[in-house]
Amino acid sequence: MKNYALRIKKVKYVFYILFAFLVLTSLTSCSSDDEGPGIMLTCSTISVSDFTGNWTATNADFSSTTGNTRIDIIDEGGSVTFSVQSNGSFTITVNLPGESPDIFSGTLGFNEEEYSCGLIVIFAGDAPDDYELFNIQLNNNILMISGITTFDIDGDGSEEPAIVDLTLTR
Repeated sequence: MKNYALRIKKVKYVFYILFAFLVLTSLTSCSSDDEGPGIMLTCSTISVSDFTGNWTATNADFSSTTGNTRIDIIDEGGSVTFSVQSNGSFTITVNLPGESPDIFSGTLGFNEEEYSCGLIVIFAGDAPDDYELFNIQLNNNILMISGITTFDIDGDGSEEPAIVDLTLTR
């Protein structure tokens, strides 16, 4: 009898662990949403076709959100280029003197319903729900983009939150 009672306790213990595991698994699987916002190529005030093409920065300012660190890529003798395709794919190349270029790519667009006409950017390799939102203006072939992103401002090899302010021309 003693042996039988011990087996029942072990079965109950395994059952409780299995039940707890199933509950935790179902909670985490229900909470993940990696769809991201629906992205369109147009909104009411601007469309991707308006700024499709190649752009060169006349101002490329990155300022740390956590301190007083700031770098203006152009003032440092560097350059920033921005190439946009009509399907919303893009490439940004940041060149600083004496360093290898940083090249970022991905897709961009708008979701006017959720973000007015803010520019939604999903960098290559990121999940669709891991996007960044930027302000964008286009006036007389001058493209201005600003917002919060990550960038290695101090050159220590790690990216940190930064406010970016880009002014670009064709």
